[in-house]
Amino acid sequence: MMSTFFSAPLSLPTASVPAFIALAGPEESAREGLSAEAQIGLDKIFEADGALSGQAQMLLAPIREDSTPLTQFALSPRYASSGVRRQCAFIAPGQSTILSSLKEPETTQVYLAETHDVPQIVAEFSSFPSLKNRFDGPKRVPIEFIDAANSGDVMGAHEILLEDLQKSKKRSSFTRLVREKNWEYAVWTSWMRSPQGYHVHRSYTVLSVPWAAYVVSARTLPESYLPQPSNAPDFAQTSGTVGDLEKCTRTELWAKLAPFVVP
Repeated sequence: MMSTFFSAPLSLPTASVPAFIALAGPEESAREGLSAEAQIGLDKIFEADGALSGQAQMLLAPIREDSTPLTQFALSPRYASSGVRRQCAFIAPGQSTILSSLKEPETTQVYLAETHDVPQIVAEFSSFPSLKNRFDGPKRVPIEFIDAANSGDVMGAHEILLEDLQKSKKRSSFTRLVREKNWEYAVWTSWMRSPQGYHVHRSYTVLSVPWAAYVVSARTLPESYLPQPSNAPDFAQTSGTVGDLEKCTRTELWAKLAPFVVP
């Protein structure tokens, strides 16, 4: 059972979250470079004299300390509202900062959690397949599916995936589960911070149904909370062909992700 969080969550407009993260930089430049829109969204974290509130300072401390955060993105027709979830974990000794948008994409909750609880928070964000490991899915998915999923278009992604699967006359539990909208597309990414912004360190894209998971060969990533350099190159995840699927058991998947949550 997880421990109680240290403080009540701070609710922020999702559009203002990259600006909030940027405030973990030097205090003297805390509000420099912020757009008027971002400053409006962050008004609640500043005191009347312009100083950061005590709550904001507590939340920003792990962000300042952790230079290798983890972001999570998941998309599924099963999810309520937009079908999209986002989460980011800045993991530091003792306590960590979690930024999470699970229901309404326009709003993000920011809270402190005990660091030993972070692996469970990360694991519960996305559905892990069962131990059945019934691998009867396709060998690849269309690039258009990846693009639609990364852009947050859940219904567009669903239609592209289902149409492609229905081209085959082979019956499979994978196709049936996709037809029933019982699938999930998830992306786990670790980052490295530099003076210019955050750069991708390692990432795994996974397409799963309740009985099996597949690592997807991808070249692009969904939008994240992290401010990135404007000239950041396209992300190249693997040397395989974009859209290729690789079978992955639940044990193998967690073995890939576990290093992401070690502070």
